[in-house]
Amino acid sequence: MKWLSKGKRDGVIRVSKNKDEVTYLPHIKTRSLYNPEEQVQLATYLSLIYDHGYPAEYVRVCVPVKMGSSTKEADIITYTDEDGLDPFMIVECKKKGVPESVFHGAIDQGFSYASATLAKFVWTTDGDRNIYHEVNPQKIGERKANKMYTIPPFKGSDGFLFKLKRSTYKVVTSPLKFIKSIFKIPSVQNALIYMILLSCSFAMLSILAVEHINQIIEYTKVLWDKFRMDFSWIYYAISFISLFFTVTLGSIVKAIPSIRKQGLSLKQVLFLCLFLFLPVYLIGDYYTLSWWNWKHFRAMPYKEWIFAEPQLVIFPVQLFLFATILALAPNKRKRKRISRKKY
Repeated sequence: MKWLSKGKRDGVIRVSKNKDEVTYLPHIKTRSLYNPEEQVQLATYLSLIYDHGYPAEYVRVCVPVKMGSSTKEADIITYTDEDGLDPFMIVECKKKGVPESVFHGAIDQGFSYASATLAKFVWTTDGDRNIYHEVNPQKIGERKANKMYTIPPFKGSDGFLFKLKRSTYKVVTSPLKFIKSIFKIPSVQNALIYMILLSCSFAMLSILAVEHINQIIEYTKVLWDKFRMDFSWIYYAISFISLFFTVTLGSIVKAIPSIRKQGLSLKQVLFLCLFLFLPVYLIGDYYTLSWWNWKHFRAMPYKEWIFAEPQLVIFPVQLFLFATILALAPNKRKRKRISRKKY
């Protein structure tokens, strides 16, 4: 165990001769090391002192916490004063490998201790997993927006360096939180179903096009010679057929979130396909002839990539368009009229 020898030399812990008990100093709490959770608690106690700079006098283990009519025991509490009157951080320890539900239960337990003691931070650990939170008294149930990248240094919650690191962490993680919130929107989730269908049909048609490219060129030879056809034409055809198939399937199959409850007519399907085809046309034009020519196609190790790359570029755009259509779709159910019998 890291820091164990140093802890014994410095007199912050004392281990029995049989190595079955540990005494935490200077507050003299003796615990059994046969308990796997106690081993994690010991390693965390030493880490607080040697990795994070907390003096042993300000760290207490197995602290009784009054919660209503009952008294429970917090694994570790750090304080801002030597007398233990101002709790700073709650540390909840669990044995290694506990299920996720148990670990999250420990987080909630730590917050309940923090609420009772007015501690400012909560650290939950099983020796491998570590989750750090800042406690917001106004939002005691918050578990996401108040996550931290590490624990604060001793008496360091007001320090400039800690505030800078915490602000940097929030700036770095805020885009990820924003993306997660976007994907919680029902219309975006439903749009993902459409995009999966679209991507699957596009991939299948691309593979078929590459496998039968010689036959396609033979049948369209006039277009290649007279109208200077290139591979973008094939890309446009694959994209439009995939869109038509996806929108039609979404209109027919009940298991797929519908764009319109009453289904779509052929004209409506074609209109939506043309609307969703706009980014396809723009990206096809953007890639120019240097991408769509026969020489480039032959040089590619994975020939399907000539169609796949432009499609991946516009994936977010088409996802947004599908989400917008689904969000604006009039899906109000008609109220059933209840006929009243006359007596």
